[in-house]
Amino acid sequence: MTARQAAVLVPLFIILATILMVSPSGSIPAAAAASDPGKVPAEILTHFTPEDIVRGHAYAVGRYWLFAAGTALRLAALALLIATPASAALRNVAVRLSPARPAVAVAIYIALLVLIFELLILPLGYYAGFVREHAFGLSTQTRAGWLLDRTKGALLMLALAVPLGSLLALLWRRYPGRWILPAWFLGGAAMVVLVTLAPVVIDPIFNVIRPLRDPSIVQRVIALAGKAGIPVDQVYEMDASRRTVKGNAYFTGLGRTKRIVLYDTLLKGSSPDEVELVVAHEIGHWKRAHIWKGIGLSLLGMGIVLWCSARVLGWAVRQGRFHLAGPADAAGIPLFLLVILVLSLVGLPIQNAISRTFERQADRTSLELTGNTTAFIRSEVQLARSNLADLTPSPLVVWLLYTHPPVAERIRMAETFATGRQARP
Repeated sequence: MTARQAAVLVPLFIILATILMVSPSGSIPAAAAASDPGKVPAEILTHFTPEDIVRGHAYAVGRYWLFAAGTALRLAALALLIATPASAALRNVAVRLSPARPAVAVAIYIALLVLIFELLILPLGYYAGFVREHAFGLSTQTRAGWLLDRTKGALLMLALAVPLGSLLALLWRRYPGRWILPAWFLGGAAMVVLVTLAPVVIDPIFNVIRPLRDPSIVQRVIALAGKAGIPVDQVYEMDASRRTVKGNAYFTGLGRTKRIVLYDTLLKGSSPDEVELVVAHEIGHWKRAHIWKGIGLSLLGMGIVLWCSARVLGWAVRQGRFHLAGPADAAGIPLFLLVILVLSLVGLPIQNAISRTFERQADRTSLELTGNTTAFIRSEVQLARSNLADLTPSPLVVWLLYTHPPVAERIRMAETFATGRQARP
């Protein structure tokens, strides 16, 4: 197999493997789940209807295949850019637009690359994010609103990718063969800055986020945080209802920008006890320093990715492959991105296993703080229904794609916790 054939066939093999891995063939078919209760976890039969199972499964199956399709599309596009003169031709266009300023030419090349990928993925994104969400009754967004969000996202991507990609290309030029360590330091610094600024700079671009207006819930949250030994003086709510009926909450930021943000849909569709449980879960992430642990693990992964990328790029230049003019050629960026994407797919089960561990820890902390297993289970049921969760996912899909434990496992954990409390003298 030649290098050019490998550049095409290896990504295509990964595409096929990804599609096969996310195939729902190992899960319980919706009709079978409804007609054969023996195949459904007892926790699901107790708290959900057969219609809940059918709708959640139907929605999730489409999402699995859309993930596979999006991955395949990105891999194929990168392989095409690498295995053909397309990336070199794009670089030449950028150089012609700014022949006297190499740094500007690199910035133009990266901007063109971002726009090409945005246009390429736009039809699939429109179907997944607008058409299908409306078909399942989950979206409240207008077409104009969706396009505005998509435009904002593309502009934000440009604002981040152009300077960061240009810095990477500069390191390729200044430190050939020695750029890994400075790139790792710059990447780590950029990650910390983005996590810190996201709540106050990035999130408000897309949503109105303001202090929670219900004083009774605010007081409960502050008391709960005090019990956990965490200084929380404010909780925020987000106007998610102008886009979706789904409920959610998240913990974000670092230092003074740390905050817990609740969807207004969650506040409208949940009792105060259920909201308190959700907040307690987010406090669990805070208490266990999951953001810092995530950053540490990301830095480790970044180091591995940069090292592998350097090896692949060095090999391509030495062998005269993929139309690269030298080790600092910006036309090598798609090869760099392909290595990142392939390694991300390979490491996806590990990343998600760590995420599920963090979520289990946060669940446990929420129960320890509140002791309210009944509200925990009600909250899980309500969130699963509002988000159309797959209530009977296959173990393979959970292993590959799930960042949170399945609903049945979380309910079972709460029931076990309640039994343990009752058994104590």
